Amino acid sequence: MTATTNISIISRPGQQKPQVDRSVRVRRALLNAGPPVLVFIAFIAVWWIVSATVYGDRNYLLPRPNAVVRAMVDNWGLIAEGTWITFTSAATGFLLAIVFGMLGAIVMSLSKPLERSFYPYAVLLQTVPIVAVAPVIVLWFGYNQTSVIVIAFMIAVFPILNNTLLGLASADRNQLDLFRMHHANKVVEFVKLRFPGALPNIFAGLRISAGLSVIGAIVGEFIIGSGGEKGGLGVKVIFAQVRLQTDLLFAEVIASTLLGFLFFIVVSWIGSLSLRKWHESALKPDA
Repeated sequence: MTATTNISIISRPGQQKPQVDRSVRVRRALLNAGPPVLVFIAFIAVWWIVSATVYGDRNYLLPRPNAVVRAMVDNWGLIAEGTWITFTSAATGFLLAIVFGMLGAIVMSLSKPLERSFYPYAVLLQTVPIVAVAPVIVLWFGYNQTSVIVIAFMIAVFPILNNTLLGLASADRNQLDLFRMHHANKVVEFVKLRFPGALPNIFAGLRISAGLSVIGAIVGEFIIGSGGEKGGLGVKVIFAQVRLQTDLLFAEVIASTLLGFLFFIVVSWIGSLSLRKWHESALKPDA
């Protein structure tokens, strides 16, 4: 009788713990999701009020939210087609930016003379106006998706290169001395110390470039892809503007925004998986 009682007493905390953990997770999810949802509701409310009062008889300037939703539903195939084209251009440009940006940062991190030689040109690539070089890009690659990819790459590459270089150059000096005391070569030092330590900076650059790659693809389609209606979201926005289809234009802008947000979320999720077990920026807060 006593043994049965003891077993039941011992088992009670184990039975209650999943309920406590579940309640903590629910409360944390509500705390995380609550503020953005409230801001979104407030934004839609203000949008509705302004479109119904200030632009009441001129909804071609600011359509109401329900008109934008209806345009998105009625033109779902058109928007999906444009989103896919823009997605492929932005994703390709982003992947190229990752490869060349990280390789460039690794090369420049090998020595200060290399960094002083090449880094100013990376800055120039970031500061050159895309509109100014668009005619050259068209001459080289033509009025096609390749030119859009090149522009997306040019806009997205610098944050990756800059943040990766900063992370590689920020390795702890005491740990570097420890590696050198044990006669570790440059490859071991890079693989086991410099690169893992640079991951937070690398993912910070990737998060910035994720959204920039979508912006670059849209800008490239504005500049280059206006030769015909068949194209990405940038091209379709131009045609919606010309036809004064403002509700469709807003729907396409929302699709562009959600595409950039998707890129950011995916990169942030991968970064969280890579850092959550050891870096403070990704550790889960205590309950």
